[in-house]
Amino acid sequence: MSRQIQIRRGSATEHQNFTGAVGEITMDTTNNTLRVHDGETAGGTMLARKSELPPAGADYVIASQNPTAENNYTWYRKYQSGWVEQGGIWRNWNPVNAGAGQSTVITLPVTMSDKNYAAHVSLNSIGPSYAGLSLAVTQYTSGSIALNVWNFQVAGNYTDTGIISWSVSGYAA
Repeated sequence: MSRQIQIRRGSATEHQNFTGAVGEITMDTTNNTLRVHDGETAGGTMLARKSELPPAGADYVIASQNPTAENNYTWYRKYQSGWVEQGGIWRNWNPVNAGAGQSTVITLPVTMSDKNYAAHVSLNSIGPSYAGLSLAVTQYTSGSIALNVWNFQVAGNYTDTGIISWSVSGYAA
């Protein structure tokens, strides 16, 4: 004789107010999926249905970091294939003092496999005029980029410091 197993079930709303035991599995009757519980999280963790998974061979994000003040506004997305996109900002350089060039070295949050990657920089904000500014990536390593900004024409009364966005994309180490 076969045995029938029935698990607890409830609507999505009922799950929001339910904290299952460690390792308990319940059925969400609203979303037609299962939820796994850890004994602490209300609602548990909803499991994906096959239709919600990426197609075979599709690349997908396996690790990421959002920009915050604590990580100096750096971010990254690392994909299953090894491809990585990352970026951040360089703050507080002074356009008036950039006549001879100001530079900084940015340590990449994710080390690249080699120096064959794309790096992009753009000027976000400074004071009233930036017609004479030049901005460049001056050095690539697998773990860092060097940025430099020159001010060939100091114009206006700079009351703000500059913000430069940078991004890098390529394969991670």
